[in-house]
Amino acid sequence: MHGAIDAFCPEESITTACKRLLQQQSFSTQDDIRARLIELGFEDVSQSTVSRLLSRLGVAKVPNAYGKKVYCLTVENEPVQVGSSIASQIEFITHNQLVVVVKTHPGGAQLVARLIDIQPHAEILGTVGGNDTVMIAPKDISRIEQCEQVVKARLGIPA
Repeated sequence: MHGAIDAFCPEESITTACKRLLQQQSFSTQDDIRARLIELGFEDVSQSTVSRLLSRLGVAKVPNAYGKKVYCLTVENEPVQVGSSIASQIEFITHNQLVVVVKTHPGGAQLVARLIDIQPHAEILGTVGGNDTVMIAPKDISRIEQCEQVVKARLGIPA
């Protein structure tokens, strides 16, 4: 039955599931995404279906911090939606010309680091999250101000 996806779940639902998967983990192949969608209960997911989903979502294949190319939602098309509750967990954001530091309430750093890591950005090399502190390494320390602005934008903090 060719319409199995439509009959089982509306097209919007598979699009939403694909978007959520891309926000939660890294995929280096379309087949990995396809297999994960099948695990979630979507039937008859073909490679061409995955290709159309990625196109619809504006997904790009970009190098992660290790140089491995992975699929991710583009920041311009799909910004991370951050509620005011996250902003209320942040005490301050600053930098020391080498790294950007986000100071959170106790226990908040891992979530903040994850929000920054969800979608790779050209200004960010990587993050390290502790209990109440996140350190963000910029790709280029001469662009530390731009890196700090990206971090603030990701977390919904006014510039």
